[in-house]
Amino acid sequence: MEKETIPAEAAEEEIAREETAASQTAEPEATEEQVWSVQAQRTYANKKNAKEVFKNYFSATRIAYIAVFTALSLALRFLQFVILPSTPVSFLKFDFSDVFVLIGGYALGPVAGSVILVLKEVFYGVIHGSSSMYVGELANILTTLPMLLITSVLYKKHKRIKSVLIFMAVASLVRVACSFPINWLLNFPAFCAFDWNKGMDMFMLNWHWVTLFNLIKTAILAVVTLLVYKPLSRLVKLTNEKFDNLKKKKKA
Repeated sequence: MEKETIPAEAAEEEIAREETAASQTAEPEATEEQVWSVQAQRTYANKKNAKEVFKNYFSATRIAYIAVFTALSLALRFLQFVILPSTPVSFLKFDFSDVFVLIGGYALGPVAGSVILVLKEVFYGVIHGSSSMYVGELANILTTLPMLLITSVLYKKHKRIKSVLIFMAVASLVRVACSFPINWLLNFPAFCAFDWNKGMDMFMLNWHWVTLFNLIKTAILAVVTLLVYKPLSRLVKLTNEKFDNLKKKKKA
């Protein structure tokens, strides 16, 4: 017997009926209001998670340490002295304030270290006053920030003394390299009453002295930070453990 064949037109009508029935039984598409509602819920959840992360990071203990390190760093910021007297750049002065910035980065993390650095320079500019319209303070932040981030970020993953020494050496070289364009384009023009041509020319005449100053400054900061960090890190760790124990007792 020959197989029964279905005409093409009948087959197409049958397919159309099946598609119509499937579309009627399928779930209705989400309305615009429902889409907006879902997006609003996701946005709220993301904001809530961000607030929780912020709250957990900036705990009472961490904020207290940030305040202490900022105060110590600010106090040292006022104790400045000349490293290269009798040179054309004798007006460049050294201070140990960035030691506690770097220690804060090691002990509390790169974000906390950055906060300490910025607060220290802002408070110094407000209290001491700034003859350069805060360009000098901005230059200090931009110069120190790469050194702080390199050392503190890498320290979280590699805490062996050999790794720490290598990272500090690399970060020190990066700091000296960053100081060149920052002094050329910001600091020296600010020293020359914002006469950019005069300031840039002055820097180019004395760039070797400026580089020597930054090499000495960075080397001293690196050595002192490495010497002071370990005793302070133990104190930070012990204090954190005490705070954690107090929280556990309160919850219990």
